[in-house]
Amino acid sequence: MGAIFCCCPPKDGGDDEPMLAPLPKVKVGKRGTHVKNKNVEEGIHLSGEGTALADTLIEQDAAYWEVKIISVGVGVQVGVSYDLSGHLLDSQIGDKESSWALCSGPDGKPLEQGDVIGVAYGQGDIPNLRFFHNGTPVEEATVLRIRGEGYPSVSVCSGAEILWVFDPDHFANPPPGRHTEVRPPRKML
Repeated sequence: MGAIFCCCPPKDGGDDEPMLAPLPKVKVGKRGTHVKNKNVEEGIHLSGEGTALADTLIEQDAAYWEVKIISVGVGVQVGVSYDLSGHLLDSQIGDKESSWALCSGPDGKPLEQGDVIGVAYGQGDIPNLRFFHNGTPVEEATVLRIRGEGYPSVSVCSGAEILWVFDPDHFANPPPGRHTEVRPPRKML
């Protein structure tokens, strides 16, 4: 009693389950006119002057991505923004009204070549946005609450070069807690 039996015998010929399609990769959705981007194996190489937004709205509860500093230049900003357009893409993020960022330079966090900035964005968490410098939390850059839809965003300025990393196989540090890589939604049709 209580046993469950399958009335369908297994198929001959092994496991014929269809393979799942791989997740689409996060790409640059919008960028300033002077921002150059190139897809490389580890992520997206960015340089120039201005802002770039990922093409993926952060819809998951807890997302994580990294930025590796290749050259600091005058400055690098890493964070989250609303859907920016026009002249805002030719400026820098971090105004705390339409974008929130960890900033480098004289008024921000001192960064060096080889540094890794981790970004943890949790819509159900307070604080919503946390930054990590080489795996160590940067408490002074924490943002308690961001209302609305956010996109991963970065800004580069005068000689700055970065590698924007969304693939967990290329993360330098493990994501905190329940955070996972940014996952673009799958198309159903």
